[in-house]
Amino acid sequence: MKNYPYSLYTAIGLFLLYVLIASIATPLVTRWNIENALSRDIETARQESKIIESLSEGISDAQQKEKLRERIQRSITATDNQIIFNSILDWSGKYVCYPNKKELGKAPLENNALKLNAQDELSGKILYEFIFKKEEPIVSSAIILLTPIKDSDWIIGSHINKDRVFEETANFKNRLYTVFAVIALVTLLFVLGSLRVISTYYQRLLALKSSQLEDGVLNLSKLNASLENYQKSLSQQSTPDDSSSINKQEDETNEVEDASSSKSTKQRIITYVRNEILSIATEDISYIYVENTITYVVRKDGRRSTTGESLDLIYSYLDERFFFRVNRQIIVAISAIETITKFGNSKLKIQVNPASDVDIIIGKNKAASFKQWLDL
Repeated sequence: MKNYPYSLYTAIGLFLLYVLIASIATPLVTRWNIENALSRDIETARQESKIIESLSEGISDAQQKEKLRERIQRSITATDNQIIFNSILDWSGKYVCYPNKKELGKAPLENNALKLNAQDELSGKILYEFIFKKEEPIVSSAIILLTPIKDSDWIIGSHINKDRVFEETANFKNRLYTVFAVIALVTLLFVLGSLRVISTYYQRLLALKSSQLEDGVLNLSKLNASLENYQKSLSQQSTPDDSSSINKQEDETNEVEDASSSKSTKQRIITYVRNEILSIATEDISYIYVENTITYVVRKDGRRSTTGESLDLIYSYLDERFFFRVNRQIIVAISAIETITKFGNSKLKIQVNPASDVDIIIGKNKAASFKQWLDL
């Protein structure tokens, strides 16, 4: 439920966008459909006119002509409910045949006929403009096409049923709105479902990362606590409280030296400051590092000097209880370490005092040895 507002805003945004698209697309699609339908109806009306013309052509006998009129009347009766239907007028302009017999003998209204220019050809587009954009009102039907019958006083009139066109247009719009509504509903459900799945996935990733971060913070806390305990332990060993402790420490030191005679440690390092030779006690060293093939020794007071010895040689005679080789470039004293922080992926960064000009980074492979050195 945390993402409920975002899902709601997304749904509202999609709804408004879809309404905008539907409001623009519906009139265009409706017009194209009605124009195509009118074009087909016009072609059908022309074909029916040709059939009536072929049946009526050349008939001069009054009796035969009346029989033909009756047949045509029966064939077109009640066809005025179609979009386009036909009728027959005489030269006086009165209906001879009409789907509704009540109109027989009457004349159509002049202002309800489609008037085309000589160069115009009746099409669905022209008929659509006539029905929907005619300024003066038209009745339910209007003549759109007149076809004279050769050697006869009859004229075939093709009518457009305006009410039926409006009805078909309204039905098509309703169907189109229904289709848009179904598509919108399906799209909305799909989008919201996809958002739910994606948000759930990323929430799990964030939860996992948060858990890993908490574990990392906890491990760093343990590491710093172990560092503090180790420093206190070494401090207590270097400053005993009574003479018995001193004697005990000396005995333990002698035992260690006898057991590992191959490992000798030095108490001082010879360094240089310009042309001056300077001897530095190892207990005053904060860290030693190599930069541009030069070995630098940094003391606790921040002063820096150089030595001609390599880092490997120096580390070989330093007491490993007090010094740790972080990487190939740096050796750091336990007393100089202030804090340990996480750096990158599975790496550690050491903050020392005095501050170092270079980053002191413990790689992934060295991290385990460093923790073991702190007895963690």
